[in-house]
Amino acid sequence: MATIKEYFQVALREEATDIYFSVGSPPFLKINGALKPLQRQENLNKAKIAGLAREILSSEKWAEFESRGELIDARTIRGMGRLRIVLANERKGPCMVCRLIPLKIPEFDSLGLPPVLKRMVSADGGLILVIGRAGSGKTTTLASLINHINRHFQKSIITLEQPVEFIHTSKQSVIEQIPFSSPGIPSEKRLSNAFMQTAEVLVMDGMEPEETIPTGLSAAAEGLLVLVSVASNGGVAEVLKRIIDAFPAGVRKNQRRLLSGVLRGAIWQHLFPLKDSRELTPAVEVLINDPVMTRLLSRDGELHLVRPTMAAGRFNGMQTMYQALNALRKKSLVGEDIIDDFQTAMLTHYVYSARAAF
Repeated sequence: MATIKEYFQVALREEATDIYFSVGSPPFLKINGALKPLQRQENLNKAKIAGLAREILSSEKWAEFESRGELIDARTIRGMGRLRIVLANERKGPCMVCRLIPLKIPEFDSLGLPPVLKRMVSADGGLILVIGRAGSGKTTTLASLINHINRHFQKSIITLEQPVEFIHTSKQSVIEQIPFSSPGIPSEKRLSNAFMQTAEVLVMDGMEPEETIPTGLSAAAEGLLVLVSVASNGGVAEVLKRIIDAFPAGVRKNQRRLLSGVLRGAIWQHLFPLKDSRELTPAVEVLINDPVMTRLLSRDGELHLVRPTMAAGRFNGMQTMYQALNALRKKSLVGEDIIDDFQTAMLTHYVYSARAAF
């Protein structure tokens, strides 16, 4: 039977992003968004998957999985890279998904992201939201932005991550990476401890918005630069509505004003496979909180104007996802059918009606 290191080597050779292990099936690789079975490998059983997991998990983490029936962790395979591990019990037994994480943090300019993001993270304070569904590259975007700050500014950076994926080394800045699942510490204490330290930049990734947004707003109000990932299939306007609606009615008005005051910007990104390559390219919706946007966000009942305001703000670096998709079409980098499928799917998640121009 192959070891987890050998599967990692195959995945690297095939330029896969994920490895799937499930009882009753051979291992699968995810390549360019499609699943490919490793046909020369025999079907897996419970014992084989447990053995693969125990190769890379500590005894404490394995005990945690046996107790809870699920686990999210990350481990380094020496000399090769890191794996983000999601382990869970399903009907037939344990299943495991391993995402490949490079040891080297990608340079911002290599990711095809809007340059305006560099300007956002060069500020001394404010809240930045990085939105996208699972596999959309949110963590990679955050890592590249942290790396940009680390290389060009002298800041104290604290990250709270579930799990810690990319490993940062202090350069111009000092970085402390804290696993959100640290045992024995309640979640509210982990957030409080990070907030109370002398941080200038706070990064929160891999957690639910209910755990991060209140702390993120408070930290941004205190002058910290706060970067938060938000898992969502919807766009920027939908996430802002979700955040505002989550507050109790009695404090919603004040929290809306706080959000409109501290929000520096937000992006919603999705990755598309290039036509003639196994590489991926992003389409990115961008909101920049200028005075016009601040007024919209601070007033009740005007979130439906966020998307058209972004569409009209291209001179300022803003754009809607529709505009980003049109740019991809013009470059002919991505198959029309793939763009059409995503555009149809994204409209189902819009809270507000979308016109073609937006």
